[in-house]
Amino acid sequence: MSIRTTLPGRDEAHERFTILVADDDAACRRTVTGLLDREGHRVLQADCGKQAIEIARIEALHLLILDMYMRDLTGLATLRLIDQVRNPLPPTIFLTADKSKELQLEALDAGAFTIILKPFEAEVVKISVQMLLERYYRNPDRRE
Repeated sequence: MSIRTTLPGRDEAHERFTILVADDDAACRRTVTGLLDREGHRVLQADCGKQAIEIARIEALHLLILDMYMRDLTGLATLRLIDQVRNPLPPTIFLTADKSKELQLEALDAGAFTIILKPFEAEVVKISVQMLLERYYRNPDRRE
C-alpha cells in the first residue's frame, strides 16, 4: 500500500498541478507557460524574484521553474527566500544559459531537481516536468 503525497490545491481527479514560472524574459515565460497549459496544469507567472516570492507566500505550489538570472534576484536567492515562506519547499527546476559547472553544482546543492540550459527544446521541459511530478507526487516512494 502506497501513501500519496498531496499538497493543498491539487486537483486529484485531473492530476492538475500548480506551477510557478519565474523569468524576466517574457518570451521564455510565455513559451514555458504555454507548454504547461497544454499539459493541463495551472501556471502562475512572475517576471522577477520578488514577485515569485509573493506568489509562493500565498499560493499552494507543486513546482517552481526559476530563471537563474532575473533582474532583481538570482534564481538561487529566490529559492532561498521562498524556502523561508513555504514549507515544504516545492521541487525546483532552474532555467539558465550559464553552462558553468560551478553554477550547476550550486543549483543542485540548493536542492534543484534539474537544470535546463537555454535555449531549450520544448520536449526537454515537458519531460523534466513530467518526471519531477511523477517522482514527487504520483510515486513519492521513488524520490530517493
